[in-house]
This record gives sequence, C-alpha cells and structure tokens, in this order.
Amino acid sequence: MRFNVNFAELNIEINCKFNYTYNLCKDYFTDEKAQFSVAPSDEDIDKEIDISPFRPRRDYAESICVYRQISEKMPIYNRIIFHGAVISYKNNGYIFTAPSGTGKTTHISLWTKYIDGVEIVNGDKPLLRIENGVTAYATPYAGKEGYENHSSVDVKGIILIKRAENNRIRRVKSGEILTQLMAQLYLPEDAEATIKTLDLLDSLVKQVPLYVLECNISEEAVKTSFEELTGEEYIAKPEEV
Repeated sequence: MRFNVNFAELNIEINCKFNYTYNLCKDYFTDEKAQFSVAPSDEDIDKEIDISPFRPRRDYAESICVYRQISEKMPIYNRIIFHGAVISYKNNGYIFTAPSGTGKTTHISLWTKYIDGVEIVNGDKPLLRIENGVTAYATPYAGKEGYENHSSVDVKGIILIKRAENNRIRRVKSGEILTQLMAQLYLPEDAEATIKTLDLLDSLVKQVPLYVLECNISEEAVKTSFEELTGEEYIAKPEEV
C-alpha cells in the first residue's frame, strides 16, 4: 500500500506491505505531494528482525524500517531523530532524555499529573528541526505508551535525567553531557548524513539550555525541575475527585 504522511512539516510517501504502519500513521496522512519516499524491502525487514533482541513480528519490524529510512533522510532537511520525551507548557517545550529504563516517561507523566497545562508532545522519538531555533514535532513513533498529540513546540531546554535519592537540577555546559546526548541521536549509515547530524547537534546545544536532573520518582522531583525550567513557583493542581 502507498500513502503520504506529514512529519515535521515534511511530506513523505510510505510504501509498505502491512496494515500496521498504515494504522500507526493514519493521523498524519496528507494529500500533499511527497518530498521523498521510503519503501522497506523484505531484506530490510529480515535485517530488522535479526538485529532486534525481541524478534518482532514482521508487520512491526516493517514499521521500524520505515522510520529508520525516514531517519536516514532527515539531516538533509535540517532535522534529526532524538530519543527523548517532549512536554509542552505554556508553548515552551522541554525534552527529557536518558537511557531507556531510567524513568523519563515516568517523570513526564508526573508533570501531567501535578501541573495544569502540561501536554506530552511525544514520549519517545520526536523529530527535531534545527535551524534558527529548535522545534520538536510529534510523530506516531512515541514508545509503548503511545504518548503523542500531533503537535509541535519550540524547545527551551534539554534535560538529562539521572536516578538519585535526592532531587536537584543544574544547568550544564554542552561538554559535560555531549557524549550522553550523542547516544540519544539516530546516526545515519551514510557518512555525509552522519557528519550533517553531528553539525546539527552542535547547533542544537548552542541554541538550547542544557540541564542535568538528578531525581527520584516523586512529586518533589517535578517541583525541582519545574521551578528551575520555568522560573515559576510550583503549585500542584487540585486532585481529581
């Protein structure tokens, strides 16, 4: 099957064999002319299954192949795939990033629980457009929870989460966490695209404030990060009855 989607203000033609990808992307369909196309082969799907420790079904593996092929082309358009969870508060975006299992999804869920006006733009693999400013875009590739709201937001901070007993947040220079941020990027197989990706990362860290958040899983952790990032006093929203 063939259909067009709009991801991060780019129109992309997707050619796939299974309904899984079609259903995953249906909220992003567009009738606009595609700027490029992707079409995973059977060999691509086989390879994706082989490299995954989870041995996914073929239809799911095809969806990953689709996003991988899209990711390969993104640097051409000043965009990158970044592993992180993006929230929006008063039209300001904050990206919480960390290795899988550290607690970034739990932390952003606590923001939505305790703070009025917080929305989750994307819970796992947003697209970032890096030009004059940085914008994060939702995609349907949003982790097992499926947290995404088909929107975009200007990024005002990137926060590296580290698990700790006590909560504190501090602003850091890029050199302190650059290695960890690189680990959260999708690096294309093409050498020129990889170089462009690293150039975009350099532009990203020059434009967006960087933080390290040491935290546990608690309301206090939310208060700590919220007040530093927004400059506002933390006031928890009323509990739902």
